[in-house]
Amino acid sequence: MTTDAASPLPVRNILKNRYFLLLWMAQAVTQVAQNAVGFVVMVIVQDHTHSTTQTSCAVLSFITPSVLFGILAGVLVDRADKRMVLVATNLLRAGAVLGYFFTDGAFALFFLVTFIFSTISQFFGPAEIAAIPMLVRRDQLITANSLFQLTVSVSQLLGFVLLAPLVIKFFGTQAFGVRVFFSIIAAIYVLAALMVWFLPPDREKPKPLTGEEGSTLVRGVLEEIGQGWRIITGDRATWTSVLQLTLMSTLLMALAPLATAFAESVIRVRPEDAAYILAPAGLGVLVGTLAMPGLARRFAKGTLINLGLVSMGLGLMALAAVKTGGSYLLYNVVGRIMDTAGLHQAVGLVPIVMVLAFLLGLEFASVNIPAQTVLQERCPPSFRGRIFAVWFVLSNVASILPLIFIGAVADLIGVNKVILLIGVGIMLFGLASVRHDVEERIRAVG
Repeated sequence: MTTDAASPLPVRNILKNRYFLLLWMAQAVTQVAQNAVGFVVMVIVQDHTHSTTQTSCAVLSFITPSVLFGILAGVLVDRADKRMVLVATNLLRAGAVLGYFFTDGAFALFFLVTFIFSTISQFFGPAEIAAIPMLVRRDQLITANSLFQLTVSVSQLLGFVLLAPLVIKFFGTQAFGVRVFFSIIAAIYVLAALMVWFLPPDREKPKPLTGEEGSTLVRGVLEEIGQGWRIITGDRATWTSVLQLTLMSTLLMALAPLATAFAESVIRVRPEDAAYILAPAGLGVLVGTLAMPGLARRFAKGTLINLGLVSMGLGLMALAAVKTGGSYLLYNVVGRIMDTAGLHQAVGLVPIVMVLAFLLGLEFASVNIPAQTVLQERCPPSFRGRIFAVWFVLSNVASILPLIFIGAVADLIGVNKVILLIGVGIMLFGLASVRHDVEERIRAVG
């Protein structure tokens, strides 16, 4: 009996492939390392400057390379030996993180090292994805890609919640702690380089990229992005889905620099402890992802998206209502009908934030997954790549704009008020989406 590509094989079968196992392990450890670096960079900046503006600059130095080099990196990787790209990027990242040793107190240099590290990382992802079909059979691709996607989610948890906070807890964010942490990260990247060194070379010898070919490829990429943009803006449902997905990615980037400041100034915990308090958001995304197929069979995708947007806006407004020593949302409302003194002792501030974070994760999944499904359904198969490239560029550009201002605004008016404004904005966007859907249904009936 033959195995169809649509019928995924068991994971244990594909892990018997020695080359794939090496690539998968390299992906796992480097994803853990990269997420840990991102978290520790924000913690160090917040701990030393207590400035949300500076933390926003740290996030900007991480995501700007994806806008500048993300698409072109994929083009260049196609013209290089994938194994050598994987080896080189891991060794270069190991060297880049050691550059943090020389940034003590000089945050301009600190951000420059972060920018260089993130730029190198842009070349690893495309080479890694392109290497998978070289290592596994066609009927194993679904299993391989599913395993890689699952590893991305798990490694975020391990890097963000386990590795980074534990090292910072033990060694601190001063010079010695920074050296210990980034030495561990450098060792992880060297280990990953050794893993991918044993992968087979490309079956076909890559053609070197001449200067003329390079300019032609760049023009071709820009022309295809233009085609994708015209398709997106020409279909209202596609355009709406792109806006919803862009809003979600922008929200994540906007909340990233606020997380450590929220932990320090509102909840009164160490910046590195933000990971443990907000980790339920990741659990909420996971639960929402698992529940989404069943929900999608009972409710329309537009209904799930609208419900998610409105409830996410309300959830952020509730999070903004949290105050040090208690929650106005909980204690002032419940206090009207009962004495909340005992409740205040039993239910502190941290559990309230964790519950709200879990609900926000659920709401994020209820928007992101249906919106991405609509986009996939509406896109012509031959244009999907360029359409998703446009979404990628648009979401990254849109993420940069609020990061330029959000830190300064949070320092000026407070983290809670900024979160409140974001929540109000998302709720209004959701209500506008609800109104649009109602009008469309009335128009269809009439």
